[in-house]
Amino acid sequence: MIVDRNLCYNNNENKHRKSDPVKAEIIKLLRAQQGEYVSGEEISKLLKVSRTAVWKNINALRNEGYEILSVTNKGYQLVSESKGLNEVELKYELRQSNLIQDIQFYDSIDSTNQKAKQIGNQGNFSQTLIVSDEQTVGRGRLGRNWSSEKGTGVWMSLLLKPEFAPDLASRITLMAAAAVSEAIEDETGLTTSIKWPNDIIVNGKKVCGILTELNAELNHINYLVLGIGINVNNRIFEAELLDKATSLSLEQNNTWINRLKIIKLFVEHFEMYYNQFVKENDFRPVIEYNRKKSITLNKEVEIISGNIHKRAFALDIDMDGNLVVKNSDGSNEAIYYGEVSVRGINGYV
Repeated sequence: MIVDRNLCYNNNENKHRKSDPVKAEIIKLLRAQQGEYVSGEEISKLLKVSRTAVWKNINALRNEGYEILSVTNKGYQLVSESKGLNEVELKYELRQSNLIQDIQFYDSIDSTNQKAKQIGNQGNFSQTLIVSDEQTVGRGRLGRNWSSEKGTGVWMSLLLKPEFAPDLASRITLMAAAAVSEAIEDETGLTTSIKWPNDIIVNGKKVCGILTELNAELNHINYLVLGIGINVNNRIFEAELLDKATSLSLEQNNTWINRLKIIKLFVEHFEMYYNQFVKENDFRPVIEYNRKKSITLNKEVEIISGNIHKRAFALDIDMDGNLVVKNSDGSNEAIYYGEVSVRGINGYV
């Protein structure tokens, strides 16, 4: 978890694909009449917009990947849904969420976490999900770069305003790890592992990283940003990442995987864990899931804090989410992940 207090932003590269509410209503109408035509005149009357506005929004939907037929004197018919990410579909799929109050979608952005912090710094904000088709300055833990190729992965940040104490904020990372793991398994059938505390592993390689950033005072959280990057349909990785990173698609013989469904499933699982903790003070399901899926436990690991490196044996994840290790002198220690990195001795995991 990173505490940021002095933040600077450069939004020149951000391209917000602003969702026209008319587009969402048109899709609803066409879905309701799946397989049949709906006339432009009928759409115009129902939505109280001009025929020109209907035509423009139909074309905009086509540009977003929807296949829509148009026949003179018949109207429009929805043939197939968009396979890409867009704000209309995100808002439709996440309409049942009580946690997310606003959704923003970008074609390209410097960093979804940076955008979330910009919104949070304005003070009066809604809990917001920010999703981008591309990040130009994606960032992982400890300032590492995160490759965020356009149209391939899930690059998103969730801006929250929790009412619990700042010293409990690290638990959000473990909630997210459990939720991402479950979302991937539900959608793809792949078996995942969790490298404590914030990496999701498939077949020994990383498919997801989680970055939690906190803006807080001594006893109060101003806002919390949960950043998540998932390699979904990526095909190519830089040479230095080939033995460490993979994508969900590569692990399924280059099968195309629906990013929207991954996001929806993540939100559902995360909201469940979040509500259990906030409303019922129950963190045990998160800990139990992380223990079950841990690829870190029962192994000798290297603990890195700045220039200090030491080896220890990973014993457990305690009820606060800390990694309990046995040091070389036989003493047990609870590692709070903060600025600490934990690696396997014989490789990444």
